[in-house]
Amino acid sequence: MKIVQVQTQAEAAGAQRISDMVGEGLRARGHDVRTVFMYRKTDAFDADPYADFILTQSPRGLPGQIRATIGLTTYLRKARPDAVITYQHYGNIFGTIGARLAGVRKIIANQSGSPHTKGVMGVLSQIDRLMGLIGLYRTNVVNSAWTEAQFNHYPQAYRRRLRRIDHGVAAPPEDFDKAAARASFGLPQNAWLAVSSGRLTQAKNQIALVGALDQLPDIHVAIAGVGPERDTLVAFAKSRDVADRLHLVGEVPPSRIFEFLAAGDIYAFPSLNETFGLACVEAAISGLPVVANDLAVMREVLAAEDGETAAIFVDDGATGMAKGLADLMAGPEIMARLSAAGRRLSDKYAPARMCAGYEALLLS
Repeated sequence: MKIVQVQTQAEAAGAQRISDMVGEGLRARGHDVRTVFMYRKTDAFDADPYADFILTQSPRGLPGQIRATIGLTTYLRKARPDAVITYQHYGNIFGTIGARLAGVRKIIANQSGSPHTKGVMGVLSQIDRLMGLIGLYRTNVVNSAWTEAQFNHYPQAYRRRLRRIDHGVAAPPEDFDKAAARASFGLPQNAWLAVSSGRLTQAKNQIALVGALDQLPDIHVAIAGVGPERDTLVAFAKSRDVADRLHLVGEVPPSRIFEFLAAGDIYAFPSLNETFGLACVEAAISGLPVVANDLAVMREVLAAEDGETAAIFVDDGATGMAKGLADLMAGPEIMARLSAAGRRLSDKYAPARMCAGYEALLLS
């Protein structure tokens, strides 16, 4: 089959990692797959031979969104795919509209967020609800049991299109040396190091990790990612006199994420809301013991098939994060148990299992 994946923005983030794996897996099965981004946000996909871009920067206002939709429709009409797979709220909306205007009928949407009721996200949820009710896309993929349950109150006409395919999560391609990894990212060699990864946003709650530094004088924190909260994190660290122990390494491309994780002793995940938590599962599979915000979905996805969990769960504030980190630093046996459970997640979230699920939908 000829397949086009529609993503919102090009950057090194979780949803983009998923479409990377889906594209790679489907190509390995003989399909022709390209990913088109509505706009280029960073250079993360500039060298990707299977990536295309509609706009070089974020669309501004209604005129920009109209231009993006027209551009995507034109792209899809030229590509003439047999199917379109869409990702994220905007990708689902633009991708579905563009695919329909281009005459594509086999459309698979991904619900990478739970329904919202307020603000812009509430409007997007209502648009998605309408599209699902009238059948503008054929199938609607959710990535966890928790996410699927968030749509229980939706009408049956919407829910009958839901299909659960857990995210695939790649295992490290090799064993990285910790000292070399720390040197590569300019991180301290002889210190306890908690690492974290994700967009620097309020929802990811990295400020709790900076607050934890204020309570743990013997630990450093390194965060991979870019985003609007960077200056806030730096200012807060300076105000607490912990800036020398906070290391913001910027955007780390997917090809180097496991090298970055190898630099850490512990992975910290204070995110306030998730539907899967790909970055956290990725860290657990790499063998890092995890301290995570106590979200129901994280308890689900971080449990190995034998029931053992790869994390300890804490309150989302600085005190909760500090306690979790301190407990692990003082308990090597706990760290070893969590690490072993995390590595066992590689079978549960094998990318091949995810790709087989998508192929079955495409061929049905």
